[in-house]
Amino acid sequence: MQSNITTETIQPSSFKTKLLFCCGQIGWSLTIFGFAELIYMFYLPPDNGVPLFKSYIYQGSILQIFTIIGILTAVGYIISAFMEPIVAAWSDRNNFKFGKRKTIMAIGVLPFAISAALVFFPITEYVSTINAIWVIVTTLIAFSVKCLYTTPYNAMINEVGTTEKDRLHLVMLLSVTYGIGIGLGNLIHIIIKVSEGVLTHERAFQYTILAYSTLAFILMMIPILFVEDNSNKKQSNQKPVGAFEMMHTVWQNKNFRTFAFTELVYWFPSKIFTVAIPYFVTALMQLDNYYTSIILYACGIGSFATYPIIDKLVAKYGKKKILQSAFLGLAISSLFTATIGLYNLPTGLFIAIYILLNTYPTAVLGILPMSLTSDIAEEDFQKTGVSKNASYYGFKTFMMKIGVAITSLIFPSLLLLGKTPENPLGVRMISIACIITSLLAFFIFRKFKEIEKLA
Repeated sequence: MQSNITTETIQPSSFKTKLLFCCGQIGWSLTIFGFAELIYMFYLPPDNGVPLFKSYIYQGSILQIFTIIGILTAVGYIISAFMEPIVAAWSDRNNFKFGKRKTIMAIGVLPFAISAALVFFPITEYVSTINAIWVIVTTLIAFSVKCLYTTPYNAMINEVGTTEKDRLHLVMLLSVTYGIGIGLGNLIHIIIKVSEGVLTHERAFQYTILAYSTLAFILMMIPILFVEDNSNKKQSNQKPVGAFEMMHTVWQNKNFRTFAFTELVYWFPSKIFTVAIPYFVTALMQLDNYYTSIILYACGIGSFATYPIIDKLVAKYGKKKILQSAFLGLAISSLFTATIGLYNLPTGLFIAIYILLNTYPTAVLGILPMSLTSDIAEEDFQKTGVSKNASYYGFKTFMMKIGVAITSLIFPSLLLLGKTPENPLGVRMISIACIITSLLAFFIFRKFKEIEKLA
Protein backbone atom coordinates (compact mmCIF):
# COMPACT_ATOMS: atom_id res chain seq x y z
CA MET A 1 0.00 0.00 0.00
CA GLN A 2 1.35 3.41 -0.93
CA SER A 3 1.84 5.84 1.91
CA ASN A 4 0.80 9.47 1.97
CA ILE A 5 3.65 11.57 0.64
CA THR A 6 4.22 15.22 1.35
CA THR A 7 6.52 16.49 -1.34
CA GLU A 8 7.35 20.07 -2.17
CA THR A 9 7.54 20.81 -5.87
CA ILE A 10 11.15 20.37 -7.01
CA GLN A 11 11.90 22.06 -10.29
CA PRO A 12 14.18 20.27 -12.77
CA SER A 13 17.80 21.27 -12.21
CA SER A 14 19.51 23.49 -14.76
CA PHE A 15 22.54 22.29 -16.70
CA LYS A 16 24.64 24.77 -14.71
CA THR A 17 23.48 23.19 -11.44
CA LYS A 18 24.34 19.74 -12.76
CA LEU A 19 27.83 20.92 -13.73
CA LEU A 20 28.39 22.45 -10.29
CA PHE A 21 27.20 19.21 -8.68
CA CYS A 22 29.50 17.13 -10.89
CA CYS A 23 32.56 19.12 -9.78
CA GLY A 24 32.30 17.17 -6.54
CA GLN A 25 32.58 13.93 -8.53
CA ILE A 26 35.85 15.07 -10.11
CA GLY A 27 37.18 15.90 -6.66
CA TRP A 28 36.30 12.69 -4.88
CA SER A 29 37.26 10.40 -7.76
CA LEU A 30 40.67 12.11 -7.91
CA THR A 31 41.08 11.74 -4.14
CA ILE A 32 40.11 8.08 -4.04
CA PHE A 33 42.30 7.31 -7.06
CA GLY A 34 45.29 8.13 -4.89
CA PHE A 35 44.96 5.98 -1.79
CA ALA A 36 42.86 3.25 -3.44
CA GLU A 37 44.66 2.85 -6.79
CA LEU A 38 48.06 4.59 -6.78
CA ILE A 39 48.93 2.98 -3.45
CA TYR A 40 49.84 -0.21 -5.35
CA MET A 41 52.07 1.72 -7.73
CA PHE A 42 53.89 3.58 -4.93
CA TYR A 43 54.33 0.82 -2.38
CA LEU A 44 54.43 -2.18 -4.76
CA PRO A 45 55.89 -0.48 -7.88
CA PRO A 46 55.94 -1.90 -11.42
CA ASP A 47 59.30 -3.36 -12.36
CA ASN A 48 60.50 -3.11 -15.96
CA GLY A 49 64.05 -4.04 -15.06
CA VAL A 50 64.33 -1.27 -12.44
CA PRO A 51 61.61 -0.59 -9.83
CA LEU A 52 59.86 2.76 -10.36
CA PHE A 53 60.22 3.76 -6.68
CA LYS A 54 62.43 2.86 -3.74
CA SER A 55 61.03 0.51 -1.10
CA TYR A 56 59.40 2.01 1.98
CA ILE A 57 57.67 -1.05 3.38
CA TYR A 58 58.17 -4.81 3.14
CA GLN A 59 57.00 -5.93 -0.32
CA GLY A 60 57.32 -9.68 0.05
CA SER A 61 54.64 -12.24 0.88
CA ILE A 62 52.90 -12.72 4.21
CA LEU A 63 51.79 -16.29 4.92
CA GLN A 64 53.15 -17.07 1.43
CA ILE A 65 50.12 -15.61 -0.39
CA PHE A 66 49.34 -12.08 0.86
CA THR A 67 51.08 -8.69 0.89
CA ILE A 68 50.94 -5.77 3.34
CA ILE A 69 49.29 -3.52 0.76
CA GLY A 70 46.83 -6.22 -0.26
CA ILE A 71 45.72 -6.87 3.32
CA LEU A 72 45.62 -3.14 4.11
CA THR A 73 43.46 -2.11 1.19
CA ALA A 74 41.15 -5.09 1.71
CA VAL A 75 40.63 -4.14 5.36
CA GLY A 76 40.17 -0.50 4.34
CA TYR A 77 37.43 -1.38 1.89
CA ILE A 78 35.71 -3.62 4.43
CA ILE A 79 35.71 -0.87 7.08
CA SER A 80 34.44 1.60 4.50
CA ALA A 81 31.80 -0.90 3.35
CA PHE A 82 30.34 -1.23 6.85
CA MET A 83 30.41 2.53 7.36
CA GLU A 84 28.43 3.18 4.17
CA PRO A 85 25.04 1.89 5.45
CA ILE A 86 25.54 3.66 8.79
CA VAL A 87 26.31 7.00 7.15
CA ALA A 88 23.52 6.40 4.63
CA ALA A 89 20.90 5.85 7.34
CA TRP A 90 22.17 8.91 9.21
CA SER A 91 21.85 10.94 6.03
CA ASP A 92 18.30 9.70 5.39
CA ARG A 93 17.10 10.30 8.95
CA ASN A 94 18.70 13.62 10.00
CA ASN A 95 16.99 17.02 9.77
CA PHE A 96 19.96 19.40 9.55
CA LYS A 97 18.88 22.86 8.40
CA PHE A 98 21.82 23.08 5.97
CA GLY A 99 20.50 19.87 4.36
CA LYS A 100 20.46 16.12 5.01
CA ARG A 101 23.28 15.57 2.52
CA LYS A 102 25.43 18.69 2.45
CA THR A 103 25.92 18.92 6.22
CA ILE A 104 27.56 15.50 6.38
CA MET A 105 29.58 16.21 3.22
CA ALA A 106 30.89 19.41 4.83
CA ILE A 107 31.97 17.49 7.93
CA GLY A 108 33.98 14.94 5.93
CA VAL A 109 35.52 16.90 3.07
CA LEU A 110 38.68 18.31 4.72
CA PRO A 111 39.72 15.15 6.65
CA PHE A 112 39.11 13.19 3.44
CA ALA A 113 41.43 15.36 1.33
CA ILE A 114 44.19 15.56 3.97
CA SER A 115 44.30 11.89 4.99
CA ALA A 116 44.35 10.75 1.35
CA ALA A 117 47.54 12.78 0.73
CA LEU A 118 49.29 11.73 3.95
CA VAL A 119 49.21 8.08 2.83
CA PHE A 120 52.11 8.82 0.46
CA PHE A 121 54.43 10.56 2.90
CA PRO A 122 56.15 7.77 4.85
CA ILE A 123 58.21 8.75 7.89
CA THR A 124 61.56 7.26 6.82
CA GLU A 125 63.31 6.98 3.46
CA TYR A 126 63.90 3.25 3.83
CA VAL A 127 61.99 0.09 4.68
CA SER A 128 60.85 0.31 8.29
CA THR A 129 58.12 -0.78 10.67
CA ILE A 130 57.18 2.83 11.40
CA ASN A 131 56.47 3.35 7.69
CA ALA A 132 54.19 0.34 7.67
CA ILE A 133 52.32 1.66 10.72
CA TRP A 134 52.02 5.13 9.11
CA VAL A 135 50.63 3.74 5.87
CA ILE A 136 48.17 1.52 7.73
CA VAL A 137 46.84 4.31 9.96
CA THR A 138 46.53 7.00 7.27
CA THR A 139 44.98 4.63 4.74
CA LEU A 140 42.35 3.35 7.16
CA ILE A 141 41.47 6.93 8.18
CA ALA A 142 41.12 7.89 4.50
CA PHE A 143 38.84 4.91 3.81
CA SER A 144 36.70 5.76 6.83
CA VAL A 145 36.18 9.52 6.37
CA LYS A 146 35.61 9.09 2.63
CA CYS A 147 32.08 7.80 3.35
CA LEU A 148 31.11 11.07 4.98
CA TYR A 149 31.43 12.77 1.61
CA THR A 150 30.65 10.15 -1.03
CA THR A 151 27.56 8.50 0.53
CA PRO A 152 25.41 11.64 0.91
CA TYR A 153 26.82 12.95 -2.38
CA ASN A 154 25.52 9.90 -4.25
CA ALA A 155 22.15 10.22 -2.52
CA MET A 156 21.80 13.72 -3.99
CA ILE A 157 21.63 12.23 -7.50
CA ASN A 158 17.92 11.49 -7.04
CA GLU A 159 17.40 15.01 -5.75
CA VAL A 160 19.35 16.83 -8.47
CA GLY A 161 17.88 14.60 -11.20
CA THR A 162 14.08 14.73 -10.94
CA THR A 163 12.98 12.23 -13.64
CA GLU A 164 14.31 8.90 -14.90
CA LYS A 165 15.66 10.47 -18.11
CA ASP A 166 17.08 13.40 -16.18
CA ARG A 167 18.83 11.05 -13.76
CA LEU A 168 20.24 8.93 -16.60
CA HIS A 169 21.73 12.00 -18.24
CA LEU A 170 23.02 13.24 -14.88
CA VAL A 171 24.70 9.88 -14.28
CA MET A 172 26.26 10.11 -17.76
CA LEU A 173 27.62 13.52 -16.84
CA LEU A 174 28.86 12.14 -13.52
CA SER A 175 30.57 9.31 -15.37
CA VAL A 176 32.34 11.84 -17.60
CA THR A 177 33.47 13.86 -14.59
CA TYR A 178 34.51 10.68 -12.77
CA GLY A 179 36.63 9.89 -15.81
CA ILE A 180 38.10 13.40 -15.70
CA GLY A 181 39.12 12.78 -12.09
CA ILE A 182 40.77 9.49 -13.02
CA GLY A 183 42.35 11.16 -16.05
CA LEU A 184 43.86 13.87 -13.86
CA GLY A 185 45.12 11.15 -11.54
CA ASN A 186 46.80 9.32 -14.38
CA LEU A 187 48.74 12.43 -15.37
CA ILE A 188 51.08 11.37 -12.60
CA HIS A 189 52.73 8.84 -14.93
CA ILE A 190 53.56 11.58 -17.43
CA ILE A 191 54.62 14.04 -14.71
CA ILE A 192 57.09 11.51 -13.31
CA LYS A 193 58.51 10.97 -16.80
CA VAL A 194 58.96 14.67 -17.71
CA SER A 195 60.41 15.57 -14.28
CA GLU A 196 63.27 13.06 -14.59
CA GLY A 197 66.57 14.80 -13.97
CA VAL A 198 64.86 17.52 -11.93
CA LEU A 199 63.14 15.49 -9.23
CA THR A 200 63.43 11.92 -8.06
CA HIS A 201 60.49 9.70 -8.98
CA GLU A 202 59.42 9.67 -5.33
CA ARG A 203 59.40 13.48 -4.95
CA ALA A 204 57.63 14.02 -8.28
CA PHE A 205 54.94 11.59 -7.15
CA GLN A 206 54.52 13.20 -3.72
CA TYR A 207 54.38 16.79 -4.98
CA THR A 208 51.77 15.75 -7.53
CA ILE A 209 49.71 14.09 -4.80
CA LEU A 210 49.77 17.33 -2.78
CA ALA A 211 48.53 19.27 -5.82
CA TYR A 212 45.80 16.66 -6.36
CA SER A 213 44.66 16.93 -2.76
CA THR A 214 44.38 20.72 -2.90
CA LEU A 215 42.51 20.71 -6.21
CA ALA A 216 40.19 17.92 -5.05
CA PHE A 217 39.27 19.80 -1.87
CA ILE A 218 38.29 22.88 -3.88
CA LEU A 219 36.22 20.82 -6.31
CA MET A 220 34.45 18.89 -3.54
CA MET A 221 33.48 22.16 -1.84
CA ILE A 222 31.64 23.45 -4.94
CA PRO A 223 28.43 21.37 -4.58
CA ILE A 224 28.43 22.04 -0.83
CA LEU A 225 28.49 25.80 -1.42
CA PHE A 226 26.57 26.23 -4.66
CA VAL A 227 24.06 23.36 -5.13
CA GLU A 228 20.74 23.38 -3.27
CA ASP A 229 20.11 20.39 -1.02
CA ASN A 230 16.54 19.28 -1.86
CA SER A 231 16.57 16.27 0.46
CA ASN A 232 14.21 17.85 2.99
CA LYS A 233 11.61 18.52 0.28
CA LYS A 234 10.99 14.82 -0.37
CA GLN A 235 9.40 13.34 2.73
CA SER A 236 6.64 11.05 3.96
CA ASN A 237 4.40 11.21 6.99
CA GLN A 238 5.82 7.93 8.27
CA LYS A 239 7.90 7.88 11.42
CA PRO A 240 11.64 7.55 10.65
CA VAL A 241 13.05 4.09 11.29
CA GLY A 242 16.44 3.11 12.71
CA ALA A 243 19.57 2.50 10.67
CA PHE A 244 19.47 -1.30 10.81
CA GLU A 245 15.75 -1.43 10.14
CA MET A 246 16.29 0.84 7.13
CA MET A 247 19.03 -1.46 5.82
CA HIS A 248 16.85 -4.51 6.39
CA THR A 249 14.01 -2.90 4.45
CA VAL A 250 16.29 -2.12 1.53
CA TRP A 251 17.66 -5.66 1.52
CA GLN A 252 14.12 -7.08 1.33
CA ASN A 253 13.83 -5.69 -2.21
CA LYS A 254 14.48 -8.88 -4.21
CA ASN A 255 15.35 -7.08 -7.41
CA PHE A 256 17.85 -4.91 -5.57
CA ARG A 257 19.44 -8.01 -3.98
CA THR A 258 20.08 -9.46 -7.44
CA PHE A 259 21.62 -6.18 -8.54
CA ALA A 260 23.71 -5.99 -5.33
CA PHE A 261 25.18 -9.48 -5.80
CA THR A 262 26.05 -8.53 -9.38
CA GLU A 263 27.73 -5.42 -8.00
CA LEU A 264 29.76 -7.59 -5.64
CA VAL A 265 31.13 -9.70 -8.49
CA TYR A 266 31.68 -7.34 -11.41
CA TRP A 267 33.86 -4.94 -9.44
CA PHE A 268 36.76 -7.36 -9.69
CA PRO A 269 37.26 -6.88 -13.45
CA SER A 270 36.12 -3.26 -13.22
CA LYS A 271 38.75 -2.30 -10.63
CA ILE A 272 41.42 -4.37 -12.36
CA PHE A 273 40.93 -2.26 -15.49
CA THR A 274 42.45 0.80 -13.79
CA VAL A 275 44.75 -0.67 -11.18
CA ALA A 276 46.46 -3.33 -13.33
CA ILE A 277 47.21 -1.34 -16.49
CA PRO A 278 50.72 -0.31 -15.30
CA TYR A 279 51.53 -4.02 -15.01
CA PHE A 280 49.97 -4.89 -18.38
CA VAL A 281 52.07 -2.13 -19.93
CA THR A 282 55.40 -3.07 -18.33
CA ALA A 283 55.14 -6.87 -18.09
CA LEU A 284 53.08 -7.84 -21.16
CA MET A 285 53.62 -4.98 -23.62
CA GLN A 286 57.15 -4.30 -22.31
CA LEU A 287 56.74 -0.53 -22.61
CA ASP A 288 57.64 2.41 -20.39
CA ASN A 289 55.15 3.08 -17.58
CA TYR A 290 53.99 6.44 -19.00
CA TYR A 291 52.11 4.56 -21.74
CA THR A 292 49.64 3.74 -18.95
CA SER A 293 48.30 7.29 -19.13
CA ILE A 294 48.06 7.22 -22.92
CA ILE A 295 46.04 3.99 -22.90
CA LEU A 296 43.71 5.15 -20.13
CA TYR A 297 43.09 8.50 -21.82
CA ALA A 298 42.32 6.78 -25.12
CA CYS A 299 39.89 4.38 -23.41
CA GLY A 300 38.27 7.29 -21.58
CA ILE A 301 37.81 9.42 -24.68
CA GLY A 302 36.48 6.44 -26.61
CA SER A 303 34.02 5.65 -23.81
CA PHE A 304 32.73 9.21 -23.61
CA ALA A 305 32.21 9.21 -27.37
CA THR A 306 29.94 6.16 -27.09
CA TYR A 307 27.59 7.73 -24.50
CA PRO A 308 25.06 8.98 -27.09
CA ILE A 309 25.01 5.50 -28.61
CA ILE A 310 24.44 3.90 -25.20
CA ASP A 311 21.58 6.33 -24.55
CA LYS A 312 19.87 5.12 -27.74
CA LEU A 313 20.63 1.45 -27.02
CA VAL A 314 19.10 1.74 -23.54
CA ALA A 315 15.97 3.34 -24.99
CA LYS A 316 15.64 0.47 -27.50
CA TYR A 317 16.75 -2.61 -25.52
CA GLY A 318 16.53 -1.61 -21.85
CA LYS A 319 19.21 -1.27 -19.21
CA LYS A 320 19.36 -4.97 -18.32
CA LYS A 321 20.39 -6.22 -21.76
CA ILE A 322 22.92 -3.44 -22.26
CA LEU A 323 24.52 -4.11 -18.89
CA GLN A 324 24.71 -7.84 -19.63
CA SER A 325 26.41 -7.07 -22.94
CA ALA A 326 29.01 -5.04 -21.05
CA PHE A 327 29.82 -8.02 -18.81
CA LEU A 328 30.40 -10.16 -21.91
CA GLY A 329 32.54 -7.34 -23.33
CA LEU A 330 34.67 -7.39 -20.18
CA ALA A 331 35.18 -11.15 -20.52
CA ILE A 332 36.31 -10.78 -24.15
CA SER A 333 38.65 -7.92 -23.27
CA SER A 334 40.19 -9.91 -20.41
CA LEU A 335 40.69 -12.94 -22.66
CA PHE A 336 42.60 -10.78 -25.13
CA THR A 337 44.68 -9.18 -22.35
CA ALA A 338 45.71 -12.60 -21.05
CA THR A 339 47.25 -13.39 -24.45
CA ILE A 340 49.17 -10.15 -25.05
CA GLY A 341 52.72 -10.98 -26.04
CA LEU A 342 52.05 -14.67 -26.78
CA TYR A 343 51.91 -14.20 -30.56
CA ASN A 344 53.64 -12.02 -33.08
CA LEU A 345 51.79 -8.71 -33.45
CA PRO A 346 53.17 -5.16 -33.40
CA THR A 347 52.93 -3.59 -29.94
CA GLY A 348 50.92 -0.71 -31.38
CA LEU A 349 48.29 -3.14 -32.62
CA PHE A 350 48.06 -4.78 -29.19
CA ILE A 351 47.43 -1.34 -27.70
CA ALA A 352 44.80 -0.44 -30.32
CA ILE A 353 42.87 -3.70 -29.84
CA TYR A 354 43.06 -3.37 -26.06
CA ILE A 355 41.60 0.15 -26.22
CA LEU A 356 38.81 -0.84 -28.62
CA LEU A 357 37.76 -3.86 -26.57
CA ASN A 358 37.59 -1.86 -23.34
CA THR A 359 35.77 1.20 -24.69
CA TYR A 360 32.21 -0.16 -24.70
CA PRO A 361 32.15 -2.04 -21.35
CA THR A 362 33.90 0.86 -19.63
CA ALA A 363 31.26 3.28 -20.92
CA VAL A 364 28.29 1.11 -19.93
CA LEU A 365 29.63 0.27 -16.47
CA GLY A 366 30.37 3.93 -15.87
CA ILE A 367 26.69 4.79 -16.35
CA LEU A 368 24.14 2.05 -15.84
CA PRO A 369 24.89 0.63 -12.35
CA MET A 370 24.43 4.05 -10.74
CA SER A 371 21.43 4.79 -12.96
CA LEU A 372 19.79 1.49 -11.98
CA THR A 373 20.32 2.28 -8.30
CA SER A 374 18.53 5.60 -8.72
CA ASP A 375 15.65 3.84 -10.53
CA ILE A 376 15.30 1.21 -7.81
CA ALA A 377 15.33 3.87 -5.09
CA GLU A 378 12.74 5.98 -6.92
CA GLU A 379 10.50 2.96 -7.58
CA ASP A 380 10.64 2.13 -3.86
CA PHE A 381 9.76 5.72 -2.92
CA GLN A 382 6.76 5.74 -5.27
CA LYS A 383 5.50 2.49 -3.71
CA THR A 384 6.15 3.18 -0.03
CA GLY A 385 6.36 6.94 0.35
CA VAL A 386 9.60 6.61 2.34
CA SER A 387 12.71 8.12 0.76
CA LYS A 388 15.65 5.73 1.19
CA ASN A 389 17.98 7.20 -1.45
CA ALA A 390 21.10 7.21 0.72
CA SER A 391 20.33 3.73 2.05
CA TYR A 392 20.07 2.26 -1.45
CA TYR A 393 23.25 3.96 -2.60
CA GLY A 394 24.93 3.03 0.66
CA PHE A 395 24.04 -0.65 0.32
CA LYS A 396 25.11 -0.62 -3.33
CA THR A 397 28.44 0.82 -2.30
CA PHE A 398 28.68 -1.66 0.58
CA MET A 399 28.49 -4.58 -1.85
CA MET A 400 30.85 -2.86 -4.27
CA LYS A 401 33.43 -2.34 -1.53
CA ILE A 402 33.26 -5.94 -0.37
CA GLY A 403 33.95 -6.92 -3.99
CA VAL A 404 36.79 -4.42 -4.23
CA ALA A 405 38.17 -5.62 -0.87
CA ILE A 406 38.37 -9.14 -2.24
CA THR A 407 40.01 -7.75 -5.39
CA SER A 408 42.51 -5.76 -3.30
CA LEU A 409 43.50 -8.92 -1.44
CA ILE A 410 43.76 -11.16 -4.51
CA PHE A 411 45.38 -8.71 -6.94
CA PRO A 412 48.76 -8.19 -5.20
CA SER A 413 48.84 -11.87 -4.23
CA LEU A 414 48.60 -12.85 -7.92
CA LEU A 415 51.41 -10.38 -8.67
CA LEU A 416 53.65 -12.50 -6.45
CA LEU A 417 53.49 -15.15 -9.20
CA GLY A 418 55.32 -12.76 -11.54
CA LYS A 419 55.03 -9.14 -12.70
CA THR A 420 58.10 -8.69 -14.90
CA PRO A 421 58.64 -9.18 -18.67
CA GLU A 422 60.71 -12.26 -17.86
CA ASN A 423 57.97 -13.74 -15.67
CA PRO A 424 54.49 -12.25 -16.33
CA LEU A 425 52.53 -15.25 -15.00
CA GLY A 426 50.87 -13.30 -12.21
CA VAL A 427 49.71 -10.56 -14.60
CA ARG A 428 48.18 -13.14 -16.96
CA MET A 429 46.44 -14.89 -14.06
CA ILE A 430 44.82 -11.56 -13.14
CA SER A 431 43.24 -11.48 -16.59
CA ILE A 432 42.01 -15.07 -16.22
CA ALA A 433 40.34 -14.13 -12.93
CA CYS A 434 38.65 -11.21 -14.72
CA ILE A 435 37.18 -13.55 -17.33
CA ILE A 436 35.65 -15.76 -14.64
CA THR A 437 34.13 -12.89 -12.63
CA SER A 438 32.76 -11.13 -15.72
CA LEU A 439 30.90 -14.25 -16.81
CA LEU A 440 29.66 -14.85 -13.27
CA ALA A 441 28.23 -11.29 -13.16
CA PHE A 442 26.47 -11.93 -16.48
CA PHE A 443 24.71 -15.05 -15.19
CA ILE A 444 23.73 -13.54 -11.83
CA PHE A 445 22.21 -10.49 -13.52
CA ARG A 446 19.93 -12.68 -15.67
CA LYS A 447 17.59 -12.85 -12.64
CA PHE A 448 17.16 -9.07 -12.55
CA LYS A 449 13.72 -7.80 -13.64
CA GLU A 450 13.72 -4.73 -15.84
CA ILE A 451 12.19 -1.74 -14.04
CA GLU A 452 9.17 -0.14 -15.65
CA LYS A 453 9.42 3.44 -16.85
CA LEU A 454 9.29 5.89 -13.96
CA ALA A 455 7.93 9.40 -13.89
